[in-house]
Amino acid sequence: MLEPLVKLCISLPKKLYKRVRKLKTIDEVEEYFPGFKAFVDSAEQEIPRPKNKRKKKSYYSGKKKKHTVKT
Repeated sequence: MLEPLVKLCISLPKKLYKRVRKLKTIDEVEEYFPGFKAFVDSAEQEIPRPKNKRKKKSYYSGKKKKHTVKT
């Protein structure tokens, strides 16, 4: 949902599927993201357990083992 809005402000590079290690230096980041200005990160925020069965399933985070939303 956020990606189209970010694309309006800055150009996004193609996704790098073969890349297996994290970029560690600013030079490595500049190589893959020329002229980068910012990075967007998200976090999971815990919410009360929804009563609706569909919502329970969609908000459940296997990573956190709780019901969460990304912020």
